[in-house]
Amino acid sequence: MKILFVESPNLRTDKLGIMYISALLKQRGHQTALVYGNDSNIDDTVSSSDWDFIFYSVMTGDHRWLVDKNRELKRKYPGKFISVMGGPHFTFFPEEGLTDYSVDIVVIGPAENVIDDILTKITNRLLIGLIPDIQDLPFPDRSIQYRYDQFGKYPMKRFIACRDCPNSCKYCFNHIYHKIMHHCKDKFYQSRTPQQMIDEIIEVKKEWGLELAYFNDDDLARDEEWISAFCHLMQKVGISFCGSARANSLLQKDMIELLAKSGCTFMNIALESAVPSTQKFLRRGNVDNDQIIKACRTCENKGIKVRLQNMIGLPVEDPLEDALRTLEFNQDVGVTDSWAAIFQPFPKTELWQYCIDNGLIDEKSECGTFYDSSPLKIENKMEINNLHKWWHLAVKHKIPIGAVRELIKIPIVPEQAKVMQDIRWKEGAKVLYGK
Repeated sequence: MKILFVESPNLRTDKLGIMYISALLKQRGHQTALVYGNDSNIDDTVSSSDWDFIFYSVMTGDHRWLVDKNRELKRKYPGKFISVMGGPHFTFFPEEGLTDYSVDIVVIGPAENVIDDILTKITNRLLIGLIPDIQDLPFPDRSIQYRYDQFGKYPMKRFIACRDCPNSCKYCFNHIYHKIMHHCKDKFYQSRTPQQMIDEIIEVKKEWGLELAYFNDDDLARDEEWISAFCHLMQKVGISFCGSARANSLLQKDMIELLAKSGCTFMNIALESAVPSTQKFLRRGNVDNDQIIKACRTCENKGIKVRLQNMIGLPVEDPLEDALRTLEFNQDVGVTDSWAAIFQPFPKTELWQYCIDNGLIDEKSECGTFYDSSPLKIENKMEINNLHKWWHLAVKHKIPIGAVRELIKIPIVPEQAKVMQDIRWKEGAKVLYGK
């Protein structure tokens, strides 16, 4: 069989999910390829070969583009391929695929254990996956995406040890995912063994070149025993690594020093809001501002750069004041980098329902991107959107809050917003990745 993965033009980073699926397909003797980019790239690829299946791994936000592209391809090449929609979006919204005439199969959850069902072509339109034993999976097939130089030659590449997250923040899908996959709850929180991760890192360096291994884990430092074993192995490898971790996980005894000695160069630490009542409202867990400060400053003192992650435009009593207090906290902590996302109420999350109940959105409201604008019906929306564009510079140069209040009242046209966002991307990459 020949299987093509189609991705939207927004593909920005390694997509490990399809890499794992491709590896399993190749183990079974099938051929795979990936295409992304503009319409002509995709059309040329589809028309140039006889594809049995086209797979789409869909994130919410990209779903409109990919669904429309599938409909277009089905019209242009009737009967040429079977379309399979999966990934996070269709795990949470399978009904959108089942009511679309152009979608042949919809997959809920991980697809590793339903590949054979799909390829037999004798199956229900809806398949519910099982969480695999991840230690038994082959290494991701990076060749399908790394044939594009912007990924294959990039010195930073993505890895994941543990796929799951034990937290249930209100803005996240995590609690819904646990309900959907309750039938295999015994498979939650699995990790690849430390040695497997080392072997994968070494293989990627040999095949593709690697200067920095970026871990997509929600909390890389959560399992003290695992990270300790991994760090001791990494000390012998000599490759830098980075990822995300909760402040309280980093504050486990000797954790930060161990990470630093093992080649960890930076960590993303999530704050979201510096306002304690907002932290409680978001159900961020047992992490307070004192822990955030201690984790950030200890990391920086040990040579681990920190990006503090924040969320503005939240559905709280005064979203702008909440955001400005969080900005001031970031300035005071003094981390290497600071990032702000504009809150998006993704459907079916707890905050989506809260926003509906409080008249901030309606059920047909569309979420945008976290770097564009707020979809909420709130005061000071323009100022919040503008604050997002100024955030990086305001933290970096410690622009006084009073001055920031005046700056964000000045309208920003789309061309200016793009320039400011491009500056933020480039400076962030240079500081954290050295590129």
